[in-house]
Amino acid sequence: MKLEIKVLNAMRLTKLLIAASRWLSKYADILNDLNVYPVPDGDTGTNMSMTLQAVENELVKLDHEPSMNELADIVSEAVLLGARGNSGTILSQIIQGFLLGVRDKDEITVDDAARAFVLAKERAYQAVAQPVEGTMLTVIRRVSEEAIQYKGNKDDFILFLVHLKNVAKAAVDETPNLLPKLKEAGVVDAGGKGIFYVLEGFEKSVTDPEMLKDLQRIVESQATRKERMEYSQTEEEDIKFRYCTEFIIESGNFDLNEYKKEILKLGDSMVCAQTSRKTKTHIHTNHPGEVLEIAVKYGQLNNIKIENMVYQHKNLLVNEKEIKNIDRFLIKNENSDTKAYFVIADNEELGSYFIKAGASGVLLGGQTKNPSVSDIEEGLKQITCNRIILLPNNKNIISTAKIAAQRSNKEVLVVETKSMLEGYYVVKNRNEKFETVLENLKYNTSIEITKAVRDTKVDDIVIKSGEFIALINGNIKAKDSSLKTLMKAIVDKYITDKSINVVAAIGKDADDGATSLVRGLHNILKEELLTGQDNYPYYLYIENRDPSLPDIAIVTDSTSDLTEEFIGDLNISIIPLKIKLGDNYYKEGVELDKKEFWKRLLNERVLPKTSQPSPAEFKALYEKLFKQGYKKIISIHISSKLSGTQQAARVAKGMIPQGDNITIVDSKQVTMALGYQALEAARMAKEKATVDEILNRIYQIQDKIRLYFVVNELEYLEKGGRIGRASSVIGGFLKVKPIIKMDDGELAVQGKAIGESGAASYLERLIRNASKKSSIILYTGWGGTPKELASADEMRNQNIGNSRVDYRGRFEIGATIGSHSGPVFGMAILPKII
Repeated sequence: MKLEIKVLNAMRLTKLLIAASRWLSKYADILNDLNVYPVPDGDTGTNMSMTLQAVENELVKLDHEPSMNELADIVSEAVLLGARGNSGTILSQIIQGFLLGVRDKDEITVDDAARAFVLAKERAYQAVAQPVEGTMLTVIRRVSEEAIQYKGNKDDFILFLVHLKNVAKAAVDETPNLLPKLKEAGVVDAGGKGIFYVLEGFEKSVTDPEMLKDLQRIVESQATRKERMEYSQTEEEDIKFRYCTEFIIESGNFDLNEYKKEILKLGDSMVCAQTSRKTKTHIHTNHPGEVLEIAVKYGQLNNIKIENMVYQHKNLLVNEKEIKNIDRFLIKNENSDTKAYFVIADNEELGSYFIKAGASGVLLGGQTKNPSVSDIEEGLKQITCNRIILLPNNKNIISTAKIAAQRSNKEVLVVETKSMLEGYYVVKNRNEKFETVLENLKYNTSIEITKAVRDTKVDDIVIKSGEFIALINGNIKAKDSSLKTLMKAIVDKYITDKSINVVAAIGKDADDGATSLVRGLHNILKEELLTGQDNYPYYLYIENRDPSLPDIAIVTDSTSDLTEEFIGDLNISIIPLKIKLGDNYYKEGVELDKKEFWKRLLNERVLPKTSQPSPAEFKALYEKLFKQGYKKIISIHISSKLSGTQQAARVAKGMIPQGDNITIVDSKQVTMALGYQALEAARMAKEKATVDEILNRIYQIQDKIRLYFVVNELEYLEKGGRIGRASSVIGGFLKVKPIIKMDDGELAVQGKAIGESGAASYLERLIRNASKKSSIILYTGWGGTPKELASADEMRNQNIGNSRVDYRGRFEIGATIGSHSGPVFGMAILPKII
């Protein structure tokens, strides 16, 4: 019997996306081997498959059949957050474009899909500043064109998908004729081939017997999960296995049946799916740690998620990351600097917002139900971290909290937050510098609106029982018999041109008229929390701009190698690139410092992989800066010829309403030469320069600054595809040290020297020649071993007394550059007056 599918509903589209993820993962290594453009870093398959894996991870958790609109929201969010590298970023835009075209459809026809492919193509091209043909852009363009022109049977989706797959294959085969680099390497475009595998995965979802069985298991698992969730809502106490545990084993080369026998002893509702490279597991168990101990014997673990299916009915809400015996699997790189936040909140609704914001634990009991020392002590015990920030969020609880902190054997710091939303501000900014967050509290205004329970007089305010009163930072400052009138007076007085955000926690006795005044505020960000607290119709928290903050924010990336010492009191935000060492990715400078990187690189002798930030990371940073009160952003990044970081920034710029106030700058440089541009931009922003003035200065610097460095071990350039193997062998034999320079954003050879002393002399001659023409600014840099450090310091020592050389400091070169260069030292110079 011939299988026909006339339309796609949300569940069928879900299956297509899961199938595409698994099919792409199956061929990820092949794509990595094809990867030569734009940078031969061998990670296209990894980036594309991990991007789709993020989508799969969300879809397999579904416990119901979503609407098309809900599915589009889930997938759009997941693919954006999961986007990695150039190819993953473009793939994310392709998927988002397609979903934009179908999200309002209950059922997708072939014609609907064809129009959606056109939107997918348009989003892909918009994501790239300078589109290049012969890449995955060409493939999706050809697919969209043929989709629109399709003349086949439009009542058979399978035939349509097969046709598009064949179109993609032909377009991929043509890529070497469009892009000389591909023809030179004798390969097709890796990203384009990835698009082919995505479309082939779509086809396999309805034609491949094994894939069909796999997808059916997922559907059955979702149905089972839904039944268990519905059951748990009415009879929680009867749940036999508490923890829903999911993870991926980064291997598919073992006996699945034997593995399943081992872990099934520990739980039920088990579903296992295996490809040639990965094995995904879902199980309900009371001992997730034991399950993971078994699984890790079969391969490295990834995407671990453990959820407690029994709703916490006690007053203590604890973040799942803090559950004893399993935290070591969920908290990465925990060290002495790790802090947990423990807060007191009025009710479960408000407590849930704290948990979502990042609190590790919440103790219920605020106004009228203050917790005891014992209650707080018990909460502190439930948190495994030894360094805890305790937020009482009520002036009446501060002393109790301090006693509990003193009695604890952990390091507990009580921050004297006097209102619920003051504490919420501290928690939601937990990733910011702690001292800065505390400093910013003094600029903000906390407002609590309640009802007077008796007649009284405060200062000159005469209050009658039953009237509404407003406490401003803990002191009664206003009253009125009408909640709406009181709210208007508060808004008029306390929302100023310095206000950048207002958080409103809406209580049980809130008034529609008063609420509408907050919702109707213009030119200010608003966050509404539906908390339903008793006694207080509203909690308001007005976040005001730091008066010393410049109008313009400066953003750069971790390849600038800037440190806190260089930045000083300037305002520079640094977005980290990612480094893959072994099986793990680390954020440069955040999860992997320079000392640890060089130690591992030199001792383990593995070739790291680098990956740009995702558009979602840029979007989050840009939104945060605007929330802090910046009016403009200048984002200065590593040369576009070395990385696709700028592309991700441009995608993010197009995703937020304030995008027109963001300027993306190609520094055409890296390390200290990029860092200097960011420092100059931040200095000028602090001095109130305009965007145009700052940009003019940056472009002047780009024309004059020169970056040179010496590579001590050619094997890293050779492994990274930067030089040929013959050059590496000959260079090592002859002790040749190439002097590398940045030339119009690309790496080029300035010259060659024999031995380290010859290389150092070569750089010194460059300094002397430049300083003869004019006074110069000099930075030195190094990365690797004490030998490179000594070479950099010798350059400094030789020029420290030269009146025509303004020595500005020494950079330590980090993981992104070091991954491609190996041990290195060098310098950046430019005329002092330009």
